[in-house]
Amino acid sequence: MEVKHVYQIYELLDNLDIKEERKIICRNIKNFRTQRYNNYKKQYKGVQSYHNPYSTENISSYLGISKVHYKRLENEKDKCKHVTLDNLIKLSLIFDVNLQDFLNNNNF
Repeated sequence: MEVKHVYQIYELLDNLDIKEERKIICRNIKNFRTQRYNNYKKQYKGVQSYHNPYSTENISSYLGISKVHYKRLENEKDKCKHVTLDNLIKLSLIFDVNLQDFLNNNNF
């Protein structure tokens, strides 16, 4: 791990597009969920969607937020994309991915 000088850190932060990073996180949340949802659906044919642990209803319930709030997290075009660190950690456990995977732009 490289140790940076103060000016390098400021330069990194100046180049950071936080809105774009939030879009990437939201896109990955949606992609991880839909991938697991579809895999579960294939494996358990005929199961009602509300029994699928990866449905939006169930995920929002796990996180303790409304379905509407969760759907907003998955929507790249929504202007309010504030997922808490606690919920991001929970999502990493639910989807069985590393936290870093939410930041990767080339997951899918």
